[in-house]
Order: sequence, then C-alpha cells, then structure tokens
Amino acid sequence: MNFGQIINLVHKRCLCSVLVLCPFFLLLGCSNPLDLEENKVSFDGHYFSSKITQNKTDNRYFALKVRRASRSLSGARDAGRYEATRFCIKNFGTSDIEWVLGPDDENVGLTGKILKLSGNVMYDESWLGKFNKLKS
Repeated sequence: MNFGQIINLVHKRCLCSVLVLCPFFLLLGCSNPLDLEENKVSFDGHYFSSKITQNKTDNRYFALKVRRASRSLSGARDAGRYEATRFCIKNFGTSDIEWVLGPDDENVGLTGKILKLSGNVMYDESWLGKFNKLKS
C-alpha cells in the first residue's frame, strides 16, 4: 500500500464519520430524543394520554377520552380540560367550550380506567371563515 492509498483511506473514514455524526449531533441539539416526556404536561403528578373524536355531522361537537384516569380523577379532569382547550384553539381559534359532560360535573365518573367528556365548541360562524383563511 503506497502513501497515496493510505491518505485516500483516511479521508474516506473521516468523511464517513462526519456523515454519521453530523445528523446525530443536529438531532441532539434540537431536542433530547431519549426524553419522550419532554413535551407532555403532567396533571396532579401524572401524565395522561387522551383521544378526541369529532362528530362527522356537526364538527363543533367532540368527545374526549382520558386514559388511565383511575390514577388521579382530579388530574384526569384537568388533563381533559387542557386537551379540549387545545383542540378548540387549534381547530376553531377559540377556547370557549359548552360542556355536555364536563370536567366540573358532579356525575362524571370513570368507565373502567377511562374518563369520558364531551362538549361543543362555541364560536361565531363569521369569524371562523376569517380564522380558516389565516390558518391556510
């Protein structure tokens, strides 16, 4: 092996190292990929996952399920209120909710380990058109 081949081999290895390490350090600098809880909000010391389904005929009506609510009912209620507010702001530009079965209702109970809530988004129809234009 001559000197030119050795230099060429060293350059290839350095290039491979740079191509592998650069994306790794870029991702590491943006966020911690190992910390999955980074963007989650805890309620009463617990993290809750939730799912919102929107009614197909009336998109203002939504149903919300908060999973593992048996760990803390008050925390699950707050998590449901938080997710519903995020949903309404993202889709309608308002946080006004008329609860059908809300987090503050006395008769809200658990179905297994799931807390079920439902409500309607309150918004002005004329304003919604302007909001959708701004979103797009």
